[in-house]
Amino acid sequence: MKIKERVTPFIGADREYSYTSAGGDTARAVDEAAQEALFAWLKEKKEYPAILSEESGLMEGKGEGILLIDPVDGSSNADRGIPFACVSVAYSLSNSLKDLEMAVLLDLFRGDLYYAIKGEGAFKNGNRVEVREFRGTPVIYAPCQGSDPVSKDRLGFKHIARRDLGSVALGLALVAEGRIDALIDLRGDLRIVDLAAGLLMVKEAGGAVLVNKHEIGGLKREFSVMAGVREVIRRVNVEGMVEL
Repeated sequence: MKIKERVTPFIGADREYSYTSAGGDTARAVDEAAQEALFAWLKEKKEYPAILSEESGLMEGKGEGILLIDPVDGSSNADRGIPFACVSVAYSLSNSLKDLEMAVLLDLFRGDLYYAIKGEGAFKNGNRVEVREFRGTPVIYAPCQGSDPVSKDRLGFKHIARRDLGSVALGLALVAEGRIDALIDLRGDLRIVDLAAGLLMVKEAGGAVLVNKHEIGGLKREFSVMAGVREVIRRVNVEGMVEL
């Protein structure tokens, strides 16, 4: 919650800088505030593993594993005061998404805290969450894509309610708690820090999770993802996707 307190004064500030983050995106005051709060907390811990942050890149640490951090996923939303953005933190034992152990997502507007622990489930504000039992019209988080895999005709649904909300991490949290049926983004344009925490959330909530690769590298935009209700995901026939 210290992160939310530090970031709140900059939400809606509409303050962009002339330089870019380590990930190549426009730097904003809200991103820097979140990063400062995160690293202040880590300093209190004295020792921590390697860190890959969207804002500052890869930093060596002590101990096993790696922390994958996006200080603000949906920073353009937060910068303009559009209420859909979060802090995303995941921990993996190795350089593989298959070894994700823990995840935390904090909704910067509502204050909801999502977290997941491998083998123990997914939770929102201390209450267990699960993916939705599929029924009716599917609600799918799906950005516009070239050869669009998410159409009602292609998937065989009479209707599809389609969304693109501006934060993949928070979108995955909504999938995990059953508000959205699936998140499908096959552009190969996502970073590992955008995905890691949300993927563990969905998996621990009982959903299907597929990615085009599972190696944790740098901040290159190279990931595609399908995550959510298995009955929806199985209708998307795409080669090269690996289930976690």
